[in-house]
Amino acid sequence: MSVKVTVLKNEIDERGGSFKNDAGDNVEYTTRKQKARLEAGGFAYPFDVRLDKGQHGYPEGEYELDIESMLQVNKGVASLSKFTVLRQLGKPSLRPSAAP
Repeated sequence: MSVKVTVLKNEIDERGGSFKNDAGDNVEYTTRKQKARLEAGGFAYPFDVRLDKGQHGYPEGEYELDIESMLQVNKGVASLSKFTVLRQLGKPSLRPSAAP
């Protein structure tokens, strides 16, 4: 099954904040996302393409979710990375490089 993702905007929504962890230390964080639409099983859903720190955004267009690149297995349990990897439809995997 392929999962189609359409990146709707080139702009990256970057938000930051802080919280106190269990040890009482202040932890800073930043989230970076692009607006997209995910299509699977005949349905379309709003989807945030989450980007890693320094990762370039994806140009507007149609992609396929690269599940093989996102797959992680820990103690026999499969899960997907929180950072999205997309492959242009009909092309090899497009992994944005880190910013210089």
